[in-house]
Amino acid sequence: MQNVTGTLNPGAHAGSYNGQDAYNDMLVVEDGLLHRERTSRSVEHERESRSAELYARTTNSNGGGMNQVRRLTPLECERLQGFPDGWTDIGEWTDTKGKKHKEADSPRYKALGNSIALPFWFYLLRRIAAQYERPATLGSLFDGIGGFPLCWERCNGPGTAIWASEIEEFPIAVTKKRFPEE
Repeated sequence: MQNVTGTLNPGAHAGSYNGQDAYNDMLVVEDGLLHRERTSRSVEHERESRSAELYARTTNSNGGGMNQVRRLTPLECERLQGFPDGWTDIGEWTDTKGKKHKEADSPRYKALGNSIALPFWFYLLRRIAAQYERPATLGSLFDGIGGFPLCWERCNGPGTAIWASEIEEFPIAVTKKRFPEE
């Protein structure tokens, strides 16, 4: 038995950055076969040794079933990067110029895609912290969504990440929410 979930249709959708979410090719995985369907309707088949992943079923125009690979959810992306659940889910937010932004997945995907994978950095920082001879603090340049401060404070305690710098508006909003100024 296989869990079935809905998919996003190929093409730009509301909330995407300049249509970055528009797909010209779709990968379809079914029973160990990898199919690459191109917009020209040519289909290539390759043997794939691993089992199907991210399997989703949707309905084609004839009412029949059709398989597509679905997009990871922002929550799944957070978990893959090692962030706590909901780390980038900040709801409506205001940028540094005072402009209000509605809740959307696209900035979350972009921020998580540009982020670091935390498990490795947590491992490394924990080993470095074991060598300290005195308490240490962190300043984070090009901070993103607060990955380094999160790892640092897990190793060295709350309040030890003392400043961060970032130029992208959404990551700034995430960091401000997760590390509020006192």
